[in-house]
Amino acid sequence: MKEILIFGNGSHSKVILSEINQIKGYKVIGFVSEFEKKGTLIETYKNKEYRVVGNIKGIKKILNKNTFGIIGIGSNFIRKKVAKNINKIYKNFNWISIISENSKISGNVVIGKGTLVVSGSIINTGTKIGKHCLINTSSSIDHHNIFKDYSSTGPGVTTGGCVNLGEGSHLGIGSTVIQEISIGDNTMIGAQSVVSKNCHKNSLYFGIPSKKIKTIKTTSKYFK
Repeated sequence: MKEILIFGNGSHSKVILSEINQIKGYKVIGFVSEFEKKGTLIETYKNKEYRVVGNIKGIKKILNKNTFGIIGIGSNFIRKKVAKNINKIYKNFNWISIISENSKISGNVVIGKGTLVVSGSIINTGTKIGKHCLINTSSSIDHHNIFKDYSSTGPGVTTGGCVNLGEGSHLGIGSTVIQEISIGDNTMIGAQSVVSKNCHKNSLYFGIPSKKIKTIKTTSKYFK
């Protein structure tokens, strides 16, 4: 039995809890929070209560070879910051990927540690998804895509073949990226956009076809 800690206690962390509870051999032992007190009730799922078991430094006593973790934070920037902090405190921490039982993953797909694939998603052959990524509900990722670490999709995203998504970048809800497009690091594609040309790093793109709206910082409210 793999015992899993979920870092964070917002709405996204509860999605992860729901997905884990559908996978045999996995057991959530609680949430890790820097903002809520130990013992705080976060979620009740099928009559079982899930509470905060401590903050990041306070979980040392419950870590063992069967303990794994995943970050339940939707923001790419914050997820990266938390991952680096945990890796600094706990060398060789056991990160786990959570792949929904209701997703379809080709046998020739590579998914990095700490990544979440949500229900209804399809990932086709030859695709490589990096560490601590988020593939959200009903995303369709075609063949030989490369998603770098800490990147993410919103629900209903579609990509063609051979798409490259940069580290920390996000494809907004319902957006479409045609084949052989490259999107730079830390770039945000707005909801329902159609990306037909390569996109620069540190930028916000929006529209049909998408156009650069402005340069952004990873800490901005648009970068989530």
